[in-house]
Amino acid sequence: MMNEQYNRPIWTTLDQQQRRDVLEQLQSRLPEGFALDRLETFSRYGQTTETGVFTYKGNEFVFVPGDTVTLGWEQWPIELDQATREDLEAGLSELDIRIEEAGSVLLEQMSPVRQACISPMLVERSTHSVGWDAYTPEQLDPEEDEDILEHIEKFKTATYNTLEVDQTCLLKRDGDEIKLYLFNDTDDVQEWKEHYLSRRFTLLSEDEWEYVYGGGCRTLFPWGNHFDYTMKLHHFENRNDPNEKERPYDLNLPNGFGLYFNGDPYQYELTLNADGEDIDKGGDGGNAICGGIGMMLGYLPAATYYRNPYQNELDWAERMSFMHYRRVIRL
Repeated sequence: MMNEQYNRPIWTTLDQQQRRDVLEQLQSRLPEGFALDRLETFSRYGQTTETGVFTYKGNEFVFVPGDTVTLGWEQWPIELDQATREDLEAGLSELDIRIEEAGSVLLEQMSPVRQACISPMLVERSTHSVGWDAYTPEQLDPEEDEDILEHIEKFKTATYNTLEVDQTCLLKRDGDEIKLYLFNDTDDVQEWKEHYLSRRFTLLSEDEWEYVYGGGCRTLFPWGNHFDYTMKLHHFENRNDPNEKERPYDLNLPNGFGLYFNGDPYQYELTLNADGEDIDKGGDGGNAICGGIGMMLGYLPAATYYRNPYQNELDWAERMSFMHYRRVIRL
């Protein structure tokens, strides 16, 4: 009966005290250091979940109930509102593609439709960089890292907020502080996993990522089939709106499971399937946006079931700069 309570059809019928009891009993099965902090309700795109927020060494994890769901996308044609259709048509014309061919263009970038049984999990709310490790200047060797120290000195007086030296160092301005990241030089995903992921944790699979991102929705995007042009998005900010600066980016807000996503097509999240295949989700490295093909196609990587068809054109080291991961404990 306890295992059934971990799954969404039963979990949604429990009252708050019953949910708290389930999560408190669950805590004894978790690695040392996990603590149930609170119950919290998250709502986004018509999906609402009351769940437990656990803390572990300064990071938050949420309980995500399991479910059997349909994933993937093959719906076409779909009804598009006028703004979405015009944007899509204009973007396709930049690629010399007719709007009548939109279905084949979109479908070849989606994962196939399938049934998936998703196990209940504890899922880290925020992501970490795969390729960049945080350092302080004091950790650098004055001789071996002389070039990096020179970049830091130049950055102090520069006017830009970010400097990336390819596969070497990344500098970001945070108020008066300069944050330093050094590129790690793992050869492939398995070497990275052995070095950075302890045995108590795993990564999301593609099925699990699509579930925790879209909640099992059957629409192109988590919010529906139309594009929402009222959203504040990375790379499409309305700089003439004085209130825009104060608004958060819509796709960086927590979703219906309480999870944060990068919300930026330049970035993607690492998933790892049982056969060791790594699949990028949620981004394309900015390829579409760089092509100037509009918001709809530029943010197609934010589609619920997007799968980058060009992932294998880049090797592991080239993808790592833009890659993120989150830790998971399957229950």
